Amino acid sequence: QDSPSSQLRVSVACFRWNGEAIETIVLPDGYLPSAPPDPCESLAVTAQRVVQSIFEASPAYVEQLYTFSYVSTSARETVVTYIALFAPDAAGSVNWQSLESIRTLPDRPAMVMNYATVRLRAKLEYTAIAFHLMPNAFTLAELQLAYESILGAQLDKRNFRRRMATSGMLEETADM
Repeated sequence: QDSPSSQLRVSVACFRWNGEAIETIVLPDGYLPSAPPDPCESLAVTAQRVVQSIFEASPAYVEQLYTFSYVSTSARETVVTYIALFAPDAAGSVNWQSLESIRTLPDRPAMVMNYATVRLRAKLEYTAIAFHLMPNAFTLAELQLAYESILGAQLDKRNFRRRMATSGMLEETADM
């Protein structure tokens, strides 16, 4: 029996906080940055290569997200996806876009972005992942704005501040 041809790709959903909104990268063709792995490299190294091909600096955080598999009568495509978080000043050879501005993606990258966004939101509940999106020094108000932008919802200021203050994740500075 003939089997469908098989293709493996590594795709990276990139996020950064610009001080007002969460932004991501979508290439002009509507897809996320991606590449096939070289025969002698791991998938994590491929993800780093994809990121380094468009950014001057390394991401603050990278994690394998999910493996998507698509099968048609003539081909099988496996896409191993990663999530990469960048500091606000991350510059590269592509334009950042707000999540709200990329509503019309092709089905496959839309599925990856939706999953990456859901995963990022979920990790806010039990990790300090949002800190990877922040500059070295920031105010509690800026951190709350980042959380609200990721979650797509307003948070109670008092409860948020209390939660952050008791988390042990913040370090007070002499600045306001």
